Amino acid sequence: MKLVLDHIKSRTEEFSRLPVFAYMADQSIAPEQRLSLAPCMAHYVMTFADMNAYVFREEPAQNKYQHLVNIHTREDASHWPWFVADLKRLGLDRRFAFSEVLEFLWGEETVKSRLLSYEMCRLTLQATPLQKLVIVECVEATGNIFLGLASRIGRELEQATGTQYIYYGPHHFGCESGHTMGTQDVEQQLESIQLAEEERGTALALVDKVFALYTDFVGELLAYAKAHPIDLLRTGPLGAGRHDRHAPTPEKRTA
Repeated sequence: MKLVLDHIKSRTEEFSRLPVFAYMADQSIAPEQRLSLAPCMAHYVMTFADMNAYVFREEPAQNKYQHLVNIHTREDASHWPWFVADLKRLGLDRRFAFSEVLEFLWGEETVKSRLLSYEMCRLTLQATPLQKLVIVECVEATGNIFLGLASRIGRELEQATGTQYIYYGPHHFGCESGHTMGTQDVEQQLESIQLAEEERGTALALVDKVFALYTDFVGELLAYAKAHPIDLLRTGPLGAGRHDRHAPTPEKRTA
């Protein structure tokens, strides 16, 4: 398993160098603007709460690997209210027609967010408890990169406005330990797991797949942030709606 964990570390280093993180770290851009990507995250954040409750978790745990996964899910499943609260703090909690919200959440600008949710569900539902643990390690690794930068932005906003951000602030980042929470010596436990050659190959491929999904996702976040000034998001539409060329058209009525 140590080889798999080392591969996760290597992929994490690559992930940390993606353009979105340079954007988030750029203090020449207003901190609120650097968090204008928040609406684009909504589908994934809310689905991730369900994934923790209904996809990753298995009660009762059939082995020690599933037990570690379950510990992680109980913590992460409760983070979505922090996201909702920070949308309000960013001035993005406005009244929209229900149809407008649906068109945005399932629109063209959030395709990668949805695919991340769907593919993660597919991978996890097909996974063994040990493979789930590998997926959890990837999720935590990518999350720590994002949340580490977001916490700096949240701290900037708190210093400037006195408003404390939770999801995009130091509190959320402080809850992430980099490994499955609630267990002692977890890194040593993980490194000591012995994998057969086939299991190792499957795990390494799983790591690459998960990181590819998150890479596409954060690329979409960057495109959204650059296309949507925060001031316009506070007063105008959330973004492009759904334009499906294959959507059915109403049948013409005949006399």
